[in-house]
Amino acid sequence: MNNNLATYNRIFCDCFGVEDEHQLPVLQMKVSEQWNSVGHINLIAAIEEAFNIDMEPEDMFNFSSYTKGKEILAQKYNIPFNV
Repeated sequence: MNNNLATYNRIFCDCFGVEDEHQLPVLQMKVSEQWNSVGHINLIAAIEEAFNIDMEPEDMFNFSSYTKGKEILAQKYNIPFNV
């Protein structure tokens, strides 16, 4: 696992209290109980800090799932998640 993916996974686990990384791909905002508005703000703040980026408001809004988040970070912020 590359460092970016490990960091991304750790942030999700920490923000949402997930112990098994295999559960991360199913996490979705407004679907997963633990992903509420406060959790979303904490997630975005942790990602911005860890990857040293300032996300655009539109990207924060569209960051609606574990998978979508990786797509946004890879495509718009040049953060690779290659295994």
